[in-house]
Amino acid sequence: MYQTGQRWSSRNEPDLGVGMIIEKQNRSFTIHFPDAESDRQYSSSQTSLVRRTLTVGDQLHYQDDTFTVLEVEEIDGLIEYRVSDDDDWLEESLIQFPRNDKNELDSLLALSPARRMWFDLRRHTLEHQATHAASQVRGLMGLKAELLPHQIYLANEIANRPQARALLCDEVGMGKTLEAGLILHHRLLNGLCKRVLILTPTNLQHQWLVEMLRRFHQPFSLINEAVYEDFMEGDDNPFEQQPFVIAPIDWASQHPNATQHMLDAEWDMVIVDEAHHLAWHPETPSVGYQVVARLAAKTESLLLLSATPEQTGEREHFSRLQLLDADHYHDFERYQAQQQEFKQAAELAETLLPFSQDDNQDAPLDWQTLFADYLTEVKAKDWFIELTDANNKTPSQAAKEAISWLIDRHGTGREMFRNTRAAVGGFPDRYLHAYPLENNEAFASASHHVQPETEVQDGLWEQDPRWNWLKEFLECQAEKILIICHTADMAQWLNDQLTFAGFQSADFHEQMPLIHRDRAAAYFADEEGAQVLVCSEIGSEGRNFQFSHHLVMYDLPEHPDLLEQRIGRLDRLGQLNDVQIHVPYLQQSVQERLFNWYHHALNAFCRTTGVGDKVEEAFGDSLHAYLHGQDDDTNLLEEARLYHEAVLKQMEEGRNRLLEMSSCRPEQAKALIEQINDQATQGLHNYIEKVTHAFNIYADCMNDDPQKSAWFLRPSSDMMLEALPGIEEEGKMLMLDRRQASQREDVAFATWEHPLITMLMDEVQGFDSGKLTSAILPISALPEGTVLVESMFVIEATAHPRLKLAQSLPMTPMWQLSDSNSKFLHQQFTADKWAEKLKGVPNRVAEQWVAALRKDLIEVLQAHQLNAQDQARPIVHAAKTAYQHKCQNEIERLTELKSFNSAIRDEDIQHLENNMQEGLVRIDEHQIRLDAIRIILTTKPE
Repeated sequence: MYQTGQRWSSRNEPDLGVGMIIEKQNRSFTIHFPDAESDRQYSSSQTSLVRRTLTVGDQLHYQDDTFTVLEVEEIDGLIEYRVSDDDDWLEESLIQFPRNDKNELDSLLALSPARRMWFDLRRHTLEHQATHAASQVRGLMGLKAELLPHQIYLANEIANRPQARALLCDEVGMGKTLEAGLILHHRLLNGLCKRVLILTPTNLQHQWLVEMLRRFHQPFSLINEAVYEDFMEGDDNPFEQQPFVIAPIDWASQHPNATQHMLDAEWDMVIVDEAHHLAWHPETPSVGYQVVARLAAKTESLLLLSATPEQTGEREHFSRLQLLDADHYHDFERYQAQQQEFKQAAELAETLLPFSQDDNQDAPLDWQTLFADYLTEVKAKDWFIELTDANNKTPSQAAKEAISWLIDRHGTGREMFRNTRAAVGGFPDRYLHAYPLENNEAFASASHHVQPETEVQDGLWEQDPRWNWLKEFLECQAEKILIICHTADMAQWLNDQLTFAGFQSADFHEQMPLIHRDRAAAYFADEEGAQVLVCSEIGSEGRNFQFSHHLVMYDLPEHPDLLEQRIGRLDRLGQLNDVQIHVPYLQQSVQERLFNWYHHALNAFCRTTGVGDKVEEAFGDSLHAYLHGQDDDTNLLEEARLYHEAVLKQMEEGRNRLLEMSSCRPEQAKALIEQINDQATQGLHNYIEKVTHAFNIYADCMNDDPQKSAWFLRPSSDMMLEALPGIEEEGKMLMLDRRQASQREDVAFATWEHPLITMLMDEVQGFDSGKLTSAILPISALPEGTVLVESMFVIEATAHPRLKLAQSLPMTPMWQLSDSNSKFLHQQFTADKWAEKLKGVPNRVAEQWVAALRKDLIEVLQAHQLNAQDQARPIVHAAKTAYQHKCQNEIERLTELKSFNSAIRDEDIQHLENNMQEGLVRIDEHQIRLDAIRIILTTKPE
């Protein structure tokens, strides 16, 4: 059926235009869409494509000439067209495919008419798709979590760049994973990214897997050593089989075959977590660094994540910036000089900060002297004149604009972003409660192992002093308690024992299917549900239980990052209470010494620390001896504490407030969040009601408040679709309230970006029968049997997503209504009000109407086509003006900043100018397509 050279278009993505099959595999094939400069791979079993051919009388283009088709012939699955009396034939793969309105109209009138509601559903779908495509926050709406200003601002800033290349180095607990996920999600939804590789430390691979699925509905495939060996039974490259891949970098970079397969695959974006582990030295860069360097050189977008980017030294930090932009970061001495200039600007911003507060009462400063290095640039600016005015008693706005100018001057194009807890604020306090417990004979081996139960048979675990303490502790608690232990076996055992002892308990670990984990989390979140949730180390990664504020650490992990990760289940923005941390430990054990290290050396229970592993590395041998009882010298703890405080002080002194300010501009972040809240679910409640009814999907509305509605969806026996993405056979709750949904793991957060909603909209567009509908209009003002015709045309402009054309000219629907004499009536009604007047008609009767009226309908719709062109002109003109204005503003801004910001290059500005010119050409090449019609006959009112 499918042959190389054939022409096809996509029902689901009509804006791609007409494409050609360029490659065929056993079960799939690739189509190149020249208008969109894009390739798509399709399964041979798919049904979303439409074969595109020409008929006699149509025109085609070949080598800049136009020909009329005189004859059509099919040979071995390919169409050939005779274009001259000299018997010249052209194969379809050689021609430039034109639009063919006549062919489309004939095909549309040949359809079997559908129910009248499909016309309105198609119109609503197109309207919602157009609104969403034009949104400035498209790609930022679907996050299943609270919207935090620093995350939204950072993601919007990076995702909208031509190349998303940045170092995300927010402090521990600020949500770097979510920031990277937002950037990824944004570029996926806007067509800027299709294949993604995430490289993580081994202990974080499952956390990334869960976060991407639960927060962004992105199903990644994990390729680690075990999975790779299974894949390698054949000759295929496993990294090419999946579009979204997570791999542990320490394994992938040390396994030669896996490394080569990973490098051979094409990636649009690479994300590297814990990037400070990419060790670098001029003569001997680590294997991991070399692998990432090769990926960086061939990949458009690169995100490096590190809470402590400069922890390994300024030179290694510079080496990671080189991965992002080797051209800009090529001279370390020059970089150091720029950093010194940036530090001076940061000090000036720090001085301005108090004056930007409305209630500031500080005496004015000598701004002429403070701005001495910038005087020629700022002396004519309104904010500087206002700031230096001695009579100005309220300089807050001028100070804000001065800070903004400094950020633009030094920050535009910078690759590094850093948000800190101190700058963002809003985090809870943490309090430690320690419970030293006497050991007993059954657990005597606890003194030799990090996990006390290591050499104790599980039949004796009931004699563990921690278990007896836990029962007594819970008997005195009425609030919800989160318990974390290291292994899944211990989590399961604790839950069984707690349940048997009469506590409302649930377990949560990696040996459970995801759906069972979701149910356990939902049971814990329910006010009437479990009081206790027992989690394993891996099982709790990436989860949010901030509705609880009591954490019991049944044991302690061996790494401070894991300790912080545990506390981070509760200690996060949005936590309304102080976090209470309860740590029972056996005296004279490894756990006691580990507790002393975390508490006395790192103070890790009561505050976050991003340098715990650096301290451990500095005291490596001594720490190992202390933890395992080989050396009881407690002076180690004091020495480590002093060293830790010195490192933190050094980091605080090097804290760059200008960098923090450029990483989150609160006013812009607030505006973005307001847009997201306004648009994420606007109109979605009504649309879910209509589209589930149309496809016969079981849908039960649990809350009919449009802003907070909840729908329980389940496949039905007569559903018109094969499956529902993200909806299991037993059903799923969709909630439109972000806060409620983010607190429950068992429900989906529904926005216009949810895969189920986008799939349903695509299915509406792909339902051919819905393009032709009929209805009757009971009315006394018109003679019975009067024919009225509704049509819906769309304006389409195809272009590469990098041009962002859809923000100015999305696929825009235009509704029209006329009688059979082409007298247009649509200006007298709104489309929705008109639809309310209509009633249905049996399909068999509708088919008879179409057959009888076919000739007249073609004439009417040709008049509609001309009228649609008139309707489109002002829309296209406004879109072209807006597009040019937006592009020109950015070009002028960067041109001005380039004179003093070396991060802005001539090629960056030239790239924007080229995009603008290409976008304007694409708008001029827009097309107007007939999407659907509804035929109406008048009847006498009953």
